[in-house]
This record gives sequence, structure tokens and C-alpha cells, in this order.
Amino acid sequence: MKLVYSTQDRIVANIIKNELESQEIESVLMDKKDSAINSFGYLEIYVVDDKLEIAKGLIDEILARDEEE
Repeated sequence: MKLVYSTQDRIVANIIKNELESQEIESVLMDKKDSAINSFGYLEIYVVDDKLEIAKGLIDEILARDEEE
């Protein structure tokens, strides 16, 4: 699996993961935030290697759509 996106925003990470899964792109959300101080660390989304480029394109669309709102 390859890292496709990293953020500190839990809501954005979950939206992206759900969108990837709705497009049948297998993904894993890894929470690397510090459990004591939640403002440190990142949430990372990984996808299977052969879907990396498709996932990147979909994430770009999601983020562009989010900026418009």
C-alpha cells in the first residue's frame, strides 16, 4: 500500500476514505496523532498500489469541491 494523502483534519480524512471506498478503492486510514495531545501528528490514508493514480485524481476532485463550498 502507498500513502496517498495526509492531514490533521479528522473530518476531511474520513470524507476522503469514504469517497475512495464508494469508488471501490481499497484504503486504510492510519491515525498517527498523539493520543495525549491531539494537535500533534497526522491521519494518513493508504491505497493499494495499482489504484494510486486513480485515488490521487479522486482526492483532487474532493478537495476542489470542498474549496468551492
